[in-house]
Amino acid sequence: MGAAWTGSDTARRFMWALQALALDAGQQEQLFPDFAEPTDELELDQQETQAAFLKEWGPLLSPQQTEVIRRLEAELDTMGGPDNAKLWTTEALAVAPQWARVRELAAAVLREMSWPLEPPPPDRAIYVGPPSDDHEDG
Repeated sequence: MGAAWTGSDTARRFMWALQALALDAGQQEQLFPDFAEPTDELELDQQETQAAFLKEWGPLLSPQQTEVIRRLEAELDTMGGPDNAKLWTTEALAVAPQWARVRELAAAVLREMSWPLEPPPPDRAIYVGPPSDDHEDG
């Protein structure tokens, strides 16, 4: 994983979030259960893991590492708000140029951090879905 954060769970989770963001849309969709919205999950995972990583390791990052992380964050920020709701769909994940740019920037962060550009482990997250229809009360 490289650098001082080798073996850090915080760094590992951030790396996995970046790996998920760097995948093509079809692979991204397959990371999540049917009831989850991939765009929301990708962004939330990146946001949460980045905040934790920067809190723990931010002072040890190079200026180049910090800059590429901030560029990814800024790109996602431009996609927010009610005027951009159309970007937060599974269809947009596949066709919107904004998501293509996010993929490029996530890959750039992975390269700058010397982390592998590969899919994250499939068991990296646990999702609690809606109750199943076959659940009986009483």
